[in-house]
Order: sequence, then C-alpha cells, then structure tokens
Amino acid sequence: MGQVSSYTAPKEKPITRQIAERQPSQVQIASSKSPTTGRHERLGNTFLGGVLFDSSCEFLWSSNVQSPTPSNRRILLETELNKTRDLTAGGIDEEKDMVRLAWRFSRSLRSRRRAVAPISVLPPELLARIFRFYALEEPPWSGGVQKLGWIGVTHVCQHWRQVALGDSSLWARITGVSPNPNGISEMLVRARNAPLIIDFAGTPVPEILSNFTPHILRIRELRLRDLALLHPQGLREICALEAPALEHFELGVSTLFPVTFHKLGGTTLFRGQAPKLRTLSLFKVYIPWSLIPRGQLTQLKITLFRWIPSPSTPSPSESNQLLDLLINSPDLEVLVLEFCLPAMLSQAPDRWAIHLPRLSRLCLGGPTSRVANLLKMLQLPSSTTLRLRCISENPSTDNDNIILPLVSAHVHNPAPAEFRSLKMTINTLNGLIDVAAYTTHPKSTISGLHALEDDTDGDAELTMSFDGLPSSGHSTPEDILEDVFSMLPISNLEFLSISVPAFVPSVNWYELSQRCDKVTTIRASGRGTSSLLRSLAPLKPTKTTSGSKGKKGRCVNRATRLQGGIDTAGGHAAITPFPKLTSLLLENLDFGFAMDQYGVLYHVLAYVLRRRRACNTPLNMLGIDHCVITPDLVKGLKKYVQVLRWDGDEGTPSEEWDNV
Repeated sequence: MGQVSSYTAPKEKPITRQIAERQPSQVQIASSKSPTTGRHERLGNTFLGGVLFDSSCEFLWSSNVQSPTPSNRRILLETELNKTRDLTAGGIDEEKDMVRLAWRFSRSLRSRRRAVAPISVLPPELLARIFRFYALEEPPWSGGVQKLGWIGVTHVCQHWRQVALGDSSLWARITGVSPNPNGISEMLVRARNAPLIIDFAGTPVPEILSNFTPHILRIRELRLRDLALLHPQGLREICALEAPALEHFELGVSTLFPVTFHKLGGTTLFRGQAPKLRTLSLFKVYIPWSLIPRGQLTQLKITLFRWIPSPSTPSPSESNQLLDLLINSPDLEVLVLEFCLPAMLSQAPDRWAIHLPRLSRLCLGGPTSRVANLLKMLQLPSSTTLRLRCISENPSTDNDNIILPLVSAHVHNPAPAEFRSLKMTINTLNGLIDVAAYTTHPKSTISGLHALEDDTDGDAELTMSFDGLPSSGHSTPEDILEDVFSMLPISNLEFLSISVPAFVPSVNWYELSQRCDKVTTIRASGRGTSSLLRSLAPLKPTKTTSGSKGKKGRCVNRATRLQGGIDTAGGHAAITPFPKLTSLLLENLDFGFAMDQYGVLYHVLAYVLRRRRACNTPLNMLGIDHCVITPDLVKGLKKYVQVLRWDGDEGTPSEEWDNV
C-alpha cells in the first residue's frame, strides 16, 4: 500500500474521499466493464457509482498527491456534476431528435397508405358530398351532448380537412345548441357567403343569437324551438331586421302556456320584408295576424295550447285579418290552425269565400262553431286531407253535429272518396270520439289509445276528434257515431276498428253493419265493444213489435223493424251482420266478464262463432291479444275457426269492472 496522507478526514466522508479510497485497479475494471460506450469513452470519461468523471480527477485517488481542502473538493465536484448534466442533456436531445425522425417517417408511411386507399382517389367534389350526407346524420351538439359530430372528419387527415374547409355549405348548417359561442362564430366564418341554415332545439346563450344578427341577410332557414323566455333580446334583434333570403321560419317556446309574440320577438316580424318566406310555424306563440307576410306562403302552422284561449281580447278586426291573410295566400299547401281561431270567427258572415286550390292538408282545432264556420268558407280540392279537432262549447246548443254535413260535402265532391278503412275510439264517459278514415288499409293493425294516435304517419285522409260531447240531447257520442256511418262513404269499407275502453255505448250495431257489408276484418278493443261482439251473431227472424220511447227504444225499434221486414217477405233465413267478415281481432278484453242477460263474454263469443258457422258465414281467423283468458278457453274457441292466434298472455282479471 502507498503512503497515506497526514490529513485527518471528517467523521462523515464526502463522496470525493470515498472515491479516493478505492483502488485504481477497481476503477479501471469498472470502466472497462461499463455498458456505456461510444461517445463517453471517446472523451476519456469514466462512470463510477452512477457519476461521470473524466481524466482530470486522477489526483483524487493518486497516493502521491495531498488531498485538497473541503472547499476545493466541493468546487471540483460541482464542476464535474455540471459537465455530467451537459453531457446527459445532449444525449437526451439526441434521443428526441431520433424520436421525431421516427414519428415523421411513420406519419409519411401512413399518408402514403391513405393515399392508395379507395376513398382517397375520390374527387374532392364527391367526397364533399359524402360529408354533407354525414353532416345530416351526425350533427354536432345534438341531443344535449357536447360532441364534434361530422366535424370529426376534419381530424382524420390533411386531405379530408382541406376538402371540408373548402366546402362552405358544410359549415353553413348550424344545428343543436352549442355551449360555446366561439364555436358558432368559427362556423360562421368558415361558411363564408353561403346561405345559412340554423336549427336550434333549446335555449342558446344570448351571445349565440347575437352572433346571427350580422348575418340575417343570408339566413335561409331559421328554426328556434323550445325557447325559454330568459333572454329574448337576441330574438328581438333578429326579428327587427329585414330578412331578404329567409324561406323558412319556425318559432316555439317551452313554456306551459302560450306567450304573445310581442313579449318574445317584439312588435315587428322582419319589418314585413321577407319576400322569400314560404313556411311559417309558430308553437305556443300567439302572433297578430297582421304581422304575417302575405302572398308567398305555402305552409302556415300556428298551434296554441289546448283549452287555453287566445291571450288577446276578441274583436271583429281580428277575424277579418285572418280571413284577409287566407284570401291573399292562394299558394298555401299546408294550413294548420289549432286552438288559435278568433272568437268572433263564429259570427263571420257567409259572404266570405276563400279559394285555396293547392291545399293538400288542412288541420283545424278549437270550438266546434269556429271550426265549422271557417270550414264553410274554404273552397278546397277534393284531395285535401282533413284533420279536425272539435271542442264542444255548450251542451245546450247541440251544434257539434254541424261538422259532419260539411265533411260529407267535402268527401263526396265531386265523387265519393271510397273509404276502405275506418278507426273509431269511443269514450262515452268523457264524451270523446276519435275518427280516422283511410282510402287504403292502414299500415298497422295494432290499436292505440285513440284513433288519431294510430295515425302517426298521417296516412288517413280524414281524422276528426269530438271532445266534451254531452251525455244527452242531439250531439251525444252515439249520435255522432251514427252520423259517421250514415254520412261518410263507407259502402266499400273492408277494415273496421272500434275501441271502447270502458262503458258500452247504446248503439244498434245491427243497423250500422248494413251500411258497410263488405267489411272483412274487425278489430275490437276494450270492454265497451262487448255489444259489438254480441251483434256479430246472425239475427233470428222475429215478428215486429212495438218499441219503447226514447233513444234506446229507437235503436231497438230499428232492429225489430228490420227483422219484421224479413218475416213480412215470408223468409226464414237469418240476417248476418257483416256477412263477408273473415277475421276478428280482439284486444284488451276479459273473457270472464259477465254481461247482463247474455252471460260470460266467452260464452257469448262461442255462441257467435257457432251461429256464423251454422249460417255459412264462418270466421277464418281469430286473434286474441292482451286479453284475460285461460289456455282452456283458447282451446275451446279454436274449434270454431281455422286459425287462432293468441299472444300467450293470460292477463289479470279486473275486479273493478261492473256488469253492463
């Protein structure tokens, strides 16, 4: 061992002293076995204990050199550590450069691979058209969810982004409600001078509506639905400006009751300058008729809340303004005025004649007298479909039956419409009747709560709703039902659907069946149809008897007179209601329901099936859905028909039903 220096080290040895005490041979061995090679070896550096030292540190472990002072050792150590940091940082920068180079190479490979993909060879015009279709399917910010939607195509590749940015019409369709006004502003910039289509469902922040004000001159479609009344200022600014390019305008609020346009949009509607406006739709927004542009409208839809009267004071001028609007809108194709008809319309003179030669759909709703008076003034093509919702005003007036003669005149002019399907919902407890008539078979034979709700696709040529009918007098549900069968052209009817959820109406189904003897399918839903099912049995010939007085007596007399006529002719053959009936669909019935004087419904139906088979008018198919019935009863009915279709649901009997 070499001579040791006389310097006395501190109790805790610094790292330089620990290094000095190591044998030089060990340092050399560690240096020769170090996995770090290359650049550091070329610089004569040595790694020891994770610390990098160069050849200038040899005096630290030389036995011939006296150890430096502590301050010198600290300076030397800091110097070497700084050199180590510089060398390490340089290596990291070199590695980063290599990673960047590899990423660029990988990106180049992906770009070349996309370049040879089939979609990449499409012309930009065709690719932009695909983007437009995709934009219709995936609008951004739809359904209250913050998402990019179709805008995500701009993040696929540079080519797609260039194509999307180059098509201004893509950015001109702004739908949903964006929570970020900056996003709307950017879309308006990218749309450049393209006509704008704005469709919002919900209440946007005030800044968003204010963004549209400078662009009102190029807005082609503006739809603002389910607005709240929190920030009407932006809408007022829009409605106060001229809209020379506007073709479609829709406005609706989410409030419970209707609001006036003055409260929501101000005192003017585009200053009366919307020369291209074709469609105007207002929901729960009452607007003065004088503000609506004349002359060029093809669709006018105004719907207020049911049962809520117009918020304005009735005046004759209001009725005159509505009639003047209709007279000066001869190009109307769709007219919807529901619960917004002026009160004084019921007193309008008959001299008014409104020609609407292009009208294809008419929807009127409100008190019966107002609906009837406006319907009398309209001269419509025979192909116009009618949707009428009539509210009974005063049970003592008995004016609810004035609608059907007007409807009959329309469907018979110039030739009968020849209805082939008829759906009716009857609720005598609430005084409600819904009617839907079709010239073809309906798409679905599944019943709904109301006949009008079944007509979700708008296929019915005629729908009528009578609400609040009196239980006595000349406009009862039974009277309306008989008028429907007598006034509508149903001689070629093939499908009949009757839904009576509760009480059984006092109706002579025997007589009504003689007016539509070509019916092949009947659907009966609800307990109230038990009398209809009972009437499907062929009548036995009987002698004429004197009837009792009153409504029910008249129904009995009609049936007995009909049977008496058969006896007078000397024949003994039974009359079969609906003689061509082959299919019977039963829904929402309890086959254990006891009918006064007739027994349980199951026995009544079994009797009907036996009688029809005995009279050579058997049923081919019987359908049972959502009914209370046991498998044994189903098996008992199956022997009377060729096909029996049961949904397998035994149902739950209702103990609350009373005997009829």
